Amino acid sequence: MLMIPGVITAQPGNTLQQIKLHSQKIKTIEADFTQTKTISFIDEQLVSSGKFWFSRPDRMRWEYQNPFFYSIIINGDNIKVIDDKKVSRFNAASNAMFGQIKLIIMNMVNGKMFDDPDYHATITEDAYFIIVNFETVNKGMKEYIASIDLYFNAQNYEMVKIRMNEASGDVTVIEFDNQKINNSIQDDIFKL
Repeated sequence: MLMIPGVITAQPGNTLQQIKLHSQKIKTIEADFTQTKTISFIDEQLVSSGKFWFSRPDRMRWEYQNPFFYSIIINGDNIKVIDDKKVSRFNAASNAMFGQIKLIIMNMVNGKMFDDPDYHATITEDAYFIIVNFETVNKGMKEYIASIDLYFNAQNYEMVKIRMNEASGDVTVIEFDNQKINNSIQDDIFKL
C-alpha cells in the first residue's frame, strides 16, 4: 500500500464511489500535460509536454508537442501513430500490445480501471489528493508495469496526475493542467 506521512488510508467504498460517479459524468476532456520520465540508468530526467483529448465512448488523442512531435490517436479499435512524419496504423483487436495499451488508457480515463481484475486497488487521501494505487496482479502485465498511481483532486475528483512504476525501475509521471471537461471537441482531432 502506498503510505505517505500524514496521509489517511481510506476504505475504498465512499471515495471510490465518488470518483466513479464523477468519471461517469465526463463526456469529453481536453488538457495540457507534462510528462517526466525517470530512467534508472540515466541521471537526467526526460521532460516532454503536449495536449490530450478524450471523447466518450472510445476516442482519444495523446499528442507530444515538445521537445518532439509524436501523436497517438485512438478511435474505436483503430489506432494511428504519427512519429514526426511517419504514420503507422494498427487495429487494437488484432494487435495484442496496442490492444492492451488502449485498454489501460481508456480504463484510466473512464473510471473502469477500478473494476479491472488485472489490478488490485488501494486508496490513500489527504486534504489535496485522493491517490489510488493499482498494483498489477496480471503476470503478463507485471513484466512491464509494477503499479499505476492515479492522483485525483480531493475537491472535484478530477484526475490531475498519473504515475506509472515500470517493472524495470523506470518511472513516468504525467501531470495535467488547464483541463476542460465536457466542452465540445472537433471530430478532426480524432481523425484517422
